[in-house]
Amino acid sequence: MMRKIITRDARDKTVKRNQLIMGVVLIGLMVFSTLGFAFSNKISNNGGVEEVEYKGVKFVRGSNGYWSFNVNGNDFLTLYNPKETTDIASLNYLTLGIYSNKPLYFVGEQGEHLSEIVRNLNPFIQRVSSACLPGDDCQGDFPVKDCKVDNVIVLKEADEGGDERIYQEDNCVYIVASFSNQVRYADKFLFEILGIK
Repeated sequence: MMRKIITRDARDKTVKRNQLIMGVVLIGLMVFSTLGFAFSNKISNNGGVEEVEYKGVKFVRGSNGYWSFNVNGNDFLTLYNPKETTDIASLNYLTLGIYSNKPLYFVGEQGEHLSEIVRNLNPFIQRVSSACLPGDDCQGDFPVKDCKVDNVIVLKEADEGGDERIYQEDNCVYIVASFSNQVRYADKFLFEILGIK
């Protein structure tokens, strides 16, 4: 069977037409999926705002999915509210004053859990920096900080099936959680130091 000979112009015209059709289909999919998401979100919220009150603090979930709340005249934003972290053990002695006007160092993987802490503590702390602990095999040129002297938050991923927890050794707070729980544990730490226990 022989194929029909097609000129270059005819082939280019066909390719452009197919690309145009594909582009229109993709744009239509994006528009309809955005509209569908917006309508389903409105329906699930019944047009209302989601609010939670916990120990005298009102949490309001915005359209961005974050809970906003105010403590002592300061605004905060977290992915979880305290009711969603009640199963995580509390340290009961951490306060914002421990970190106020002092540098804060982080050891561990960067991610949403680190962003959550930095976003909320940034107005109160002197500066934020990555660091290493003595004896650690550190990736990068980070300063070595000592838990007896410096405020350090160590973010670790828990081993599969391992113990998830928040604990403190000297001035180092360890937040150990599975990847899927890291932000929730970071929020529990924030609620702890803000006195929302």
